[in-house]
Order: sequence, then C-alpha cells, then structure tokens
Amino acid sequence: MAIQVNPLNLFWMNMKRISSKRAFTIIELIFVIIVIGILASVALPKFSESYKQSLISKAQSKVSAIRSAIQVYKTKHVLLGEDPYPDSLSSDNTHLFDTILPSAEIAGTDAGKWEKINDEKYKYHLNDGYIVFEYDKSQGSFRCNPGESSSQELCNYF
Repeated sequence: MAIQVNPLNLFWMNMKRISSKRAFTIIELIFVIIVIGILASVALPKFSESYKQSLISKAQSKVSAIRSAIQVYKTKHVLLGEDPYPDSLSSDNTHLFDTILPSAEIAGTDAGKWEKINDEKYKYHLNDGYIVFEYDKSQGSFRCNPGESSSQELCNYF
C-alpha cells in the first residue's frame, strides 16, 4: 500500500522549512559594519602614503632625466664651441623642459604635475605639498630647494 501525499501538505512543509532558515540579525550586521570601518580606517592612510611615494618616485625619475639631459646638452654645445648650458629649461610656461628633453612636460597644479615659477625655479606638486627645484645655468645644476619646498625632508629624496 502506497502512502499518498497531499500536494497542499507538501507545499506547507516546504514553506515551513524555508522560513526556518536562519538569517543575519541586526547585531551581526552592525558588527560586520564596525569591522569593515576599522579595516578601512587602517587601510586608507597606508594608501595615501603609497600614493605620495609613487609621486615622489615619478619626480625622481623626471629629475634624473633632466639632469642627464643637461649633461648631454653640455657635451653637445661644448663640442660646438657654444655656451655649455641653456639659459632656460623651458621655452614657455606650458611646455616644460622642452629645450633639453625630446618630449615636453605639460604644466599643471595637480598632484604629479610640474609648474614653472620662473626660468630658474620649478615646482613639483604632491598630493599634500610641493617640492621646488632650482636650475643654475652657470653650473648646469638642477637641485631641490628645501627652503621653498613645503617640507625640508622632501629634498632628502633628491
């Protein structure tokens, strides 16, 4: 003899099983949100510092390229019997370092951009400060100026 199951009873048994599944309580959700908040408060300052370090590395690379280009310029012009160093590293305030480098740096004031102050001074912008570099055309040097930079310690990278 086969047992007959009423479809309506089967439906109610399934509904009871579904409704008995455990869900997250509000306390558990609040706890998870607090843990995520703590993790974010630890991670964000580290991310900001990493971003600053990447901007400094970008500046180090560009400064190295500028210094090398000044030496190449010097070698070329000494052989031609001309002044060894250019009067200015940039032909205008928008296209920077175009007199010595094959591709100009476009001026800007955002983080990671260069700005021309005058023919001898250039400012590199960071996310929370800036570094000022001076070009000395008599010696062909391109150096960080700690007195005019937002922090004297930034010049230690150069």
